[in-house]
Amino acid sequence: MKQRMNPLMTPAPKGAALSGTAGKETAMSERAQTLADRFEQANEEFVAVVSRLSEAQWRAYCPEEDRTVAALARHVAVGYAVEIDAFRALAEGQPVRTWTRAALAEVNAEDGSAYADCDEAETVQLLQREAAAAAAVVRSLSDEQLARSGVYVEELPTMTVDQWIERVLVGHPEGHLRSIRAAVEYQPV
Repeated sequence: MKQRMNPLMTPAPKGAALSGTAGKETAMSERAQTLADRFEQANEEFVAVVSRLSEAQWRAYCPEEDRTVAALARHVAVGYAVEIDAFRALAEGQPVRTWTRAALAEVNAEDGSAYADCDEAETVQLLQREAAAAAAVVRSLSDEQLARSGVYVEELPTMTVDQWIERVLVGHPEGHLRSIRAAVEYQPV
């Protein structure tokens, strides 16, 4: 028996990946795919470094960040969900909880103390789980959604979802990895 094609489904161009919402499949945005790939690469590099740290390195203090490597790694993992929720809302034209630098500093200080000695294996699992979820959201965005703009951090200019993903979601692990590398450079292994 020959399988019939659903007339509501439009075939994607040959070789295009598919994304879909509510039973509708459309060709995936090349830009969304590129952003998701860049983010996954940044997270993989971050995980590769933090998962190989000695116990002393994991507990090392990052002076530029005013917290331990452990707390900083957990901060990155937890940040993925907060960031992608905001960027998805922007992409969908929904209200977004904005942050001020002061509010971010306060939360970061509290978490820095609370998670200064968090478990490395649990944090690595959290990084992997949250990154996979965030990358899936990025891949689901259309070019139109990536072009929508809004504010996420009040002191920063309005940017497109594409720019927020590039600057914050991709830039977050990259920026903190520099601090971690500096902090553990002189620590015994």
